[in-house]
Amino acid sequence: MKKLILFTFFWLHAYYGSCQALQSEKGYVKFFSSALIEDITAENHQAKALFNPETGEAVFLIPIADFEFNKTLMKEHFNENYMESDQYPEAYFKGTISGYQKDATKSEAVAEGEMMIHGVKNQVRIPGEIIRQNNTLLLKAVFQVALEDYDIEIPKLMFQKIAEEVEVTIQFEFQNPSL
Repeated sequence: MKKLILFTFFWLHAYYGSCQALQSEKGYVKFFSSALIEDITAENHQAKALFNPETGEAVFLIPIADFEFNKTLMKEHFNENYMESDQYPEAYFKGTISGYQKDATKSEAVAEGEMMIHGVKNQVRIPGEIIRQNNTLLLKAVFQVALEDYDIEIPKLMFQKIAEEVEVTIQFEFQNPSL
């Protein structure tokens, strides 16, 4: 219910701010943790996003429990021990993206705003790119997230298996016949 309320609020805010808001229903988010003993990768194809190219306003919502791992036990530990996804079911970004150039096929972009993970909010500045192909906008970024910045604790016994920083890759595709 909280997820629906949050997403509806941001959708209405973006929609009434300008009718040019674009929506992406199946965004892609991946994280990669490289540690001494083991590399861990998880992917999520259920992320949602809104982007208004006129104002730069953007909202990304990522359901934590929808990350998929190679091993079932990893997913269980991720949701129960680290991300506590029952208590913190979503991560989000809300802010603005600057650098979009309507006539360019590729633009360097910067997302600035609030990112919330594990119930902790931080101000972030994330470089990325916007690619325009026909009627599609593709937003892409790769950035680092320090687990301690979001109060995600790594047990001392696991420090060789889980990195203190993880690499996050996002990709959202927006379709619009008027682009």
